[in-house]
Amino acid sequence: MIDAPPLTRRPLLWWDVGIAGLALVLCIPGGAGALDWSDTAEGWGGRLALNLGVLAAFVLLYVVLGRGALLRGICDEQPTGRSFAYLASLVLVLGVATAVEPSYASLQALAHPITWIIVVRYRNAIIWSALLASAVGIGSGIAYVRVGIEDPIWTALVIAGISFGFSVILGTWITRIFAQSERYRAIADELRRTQREVAALSTEAGAAQERERLSRELHDTLTQTLAGLVMLSEQATRAFDAGDQGRARDRLERVESAAREAVAEARALVATTQPLGDGGLEAAIARVASRMRADTGLAIDCVIEPVALDREAQVVLLRAAQEGLANARKHARATRVDVTLSNEPNGGAHLSIADDGVGPGDLAHADGFGLSGLAERVRAVGGEVQFGPGQRGGALLQVRLPGSGGGAA
Repeated sequence: MIDAPPLTRRPLLWWDVGIAGLALVLCIPGGAGALDWSDTAEGWGGRLALNLGVLAAFVLLYVVLGRGALLRGICDEQPTGRSFAYLASLVLVLGVATAVEPSYASLQALAHPITWIIVVRYRNAIIWSALLASAVGIGSGIAYVRVGIEDPIWTALVIAGISFGFSVILGTWITRIFAQSERYRAIADELRRTQREVAALSTEAGAAQERERLSRELHDTLTQTLAGLVMLSEQATRAFDAGDQGRARDRLERVESAAREAVAEARALVATTQPLGDGGLEAAIARVASRMRADTGLAIDCVIEPVALDREAQVVLLRAAQEGLANARKHARATRVDVTLSNEPNGGAHLSIADDGVGPGDLAHADGFGLSGLAERVRAVGGEVQFGPGQRGGALLQVRLPGSGGGAA
């Protein structure tokens, strides 16, 4: 259902002004109006009083019944019994007025538009316009016969026909304009509702993307660090059980160091600070490899070239290096890992992480979010991920990213 447009504070102001103005114009002496103020042969009880009386009846009828009926029409509400009573009285008053004074036919200038506004249905508006034009035609014919003009009946019929035709044409035009404006308003309302829905969906989509991003960040940072803490704690427990106080102390020191790193990573996630830290991507990968060596005893060899990529792409490569090393530690049972970061001929970068473990066969059954989350992250910056067996056994993870102007591989 379409809501009615909001009304102004005084929706009938201009109609009131129009009724009052037309009545005053008809009262202007000197031939400009319908009244002849010099016609006082019979005193105020004669013809002048009759003319003033029918004009006053037109104005009084508008004030008593017309304003309420007009307001309902402006609000696009169905006419009531009072509305139809006003229309019937209006037809009668205009017929009598034009019979008394033919110049009162000018009252149609407001009577016909009022009729079209009050009557909602198009067919009924035409019927009431025909009744109003007929009343004016009959009244004018009576007045023309009384004053003795030539062909009074035909003259009255012509005037009534012109009045009715003009009323229908103007009413049809106004009705179509109103209907078109209602359609445009309905379309505008629908567009506003659609915009609100799109905004809500965009907010939900942004929240979902942010949750996915945080999931990847947590997996690539805190989850792996916490896994390392569990492993170091188990090693410290075994060292205590074996009576190796030196190794146990060393593992506990590594637990403390790793816990501090986890706190720093958590603060970086909360503050959305630079995850690469000091020294950029090359230094960040070197720190990850150094921590992995100390925690696991893996032999990790790094060959890293400086790459000219934007910050987002460098973060992706850092997360890929973390994921590759974590897989080698958790799943591959490797003893050696080679990390290589090099520039591509097209301006991109190539990261390779190869280990000498069991290979990707057992990794296919490994439970985790890592490789799928890494693939989504790499695709988001237009790169590609390859994971499979290495040339010398073990598993090989490769990530290729395009240069700043490159597209998806």
